[in-house]
Amino acid sequence: MFNFFKFKKTDLTVKLTSEGRLDIALLKAGIENPATVEKLTVVGDMIRADFKYIRKKMGKTLQSLNLSKASFEENKLVRGALARCIALTSITIPASTTEIRDGAFSNCTGLSSLVIPDSVTKIGELAFWNCTNLTSVSIPDSVVEIEFRAFNSCTGLTSIIIPNSVIKIAGSAFGKCTGLTSVTIPNSVIEIGNGAFANCTQLTSITIPESVTKIGDWVFKDCDVLVTVHPDNPFYADEDGKLVTKFQQTEHIDG
Repeated sequence: MFNFFKFKKTDLTVKLTSEGRLDIALLKAGIENPATVEKLTVVGDMIRADFKYIRKKMGKTLQSLNLSKASFEENKLVRGALARCIALTSITIPASTTEIRDGAFSNCTGLSSLVIPDSVTKIGELAFWNCTNLTSVSIPDSVVEIEFRAFNSCTGLTSIIIPNSVIKIAGSAFGKCTGLTSVTIPNSVIEIGNGAFANCTQLTSITIPESVTKIGDWVFKDCDVLVTVHPDNPFYADEDGKLVTKFQQTEHIDG
């Protein structure tokens, strides 16, 4: 029986001459079975159809994807772009990217590290949900919003430094990050959503800065965490290591 996988192409660069035709570009490069490609560099304009093709034909075999010379419509990485590409261990995102849209890398369980370019201003909902092997992620100072469940269930993450540009950490953004031991929240954050750090069972301490004016419910649910609040915060305080309101310091709001 003939085995296509015997002839794996470990490193391939293709240039797109028309949008949505990654399949043709691969054929021109002599690739009849895209599952034989382990490392791919794409040059040119990519659309949703290109990412769908990668997910469907290469999602279980492609290990490395370099998009540094690729471009997207409105400079936004499309929704669900590489979702469930379970073999993917590394990806390079174009420096022009302004937004990582919802679910772009969800369930990329092999992804181990990622550098987000400093052009990105928003990390969408479920963008990195269940990337269980992700141990390192660099969030640049350009990011303003980290949306709902953006890094939820990234159990391999041990520390997160949230940059000074972020004003909102949405609900469950880092929930179920069971390996997380250290989080740095800057004095730019205004809002922390419901359950933002819920079930982060290894998180031992966290400091809420002066800037935070709104904190949702169950933020530290099932966490044995020591909370310290900046003394100049107008709305919140800490009492015996628990998060409370300044107006009702006996009412614990951390769940």
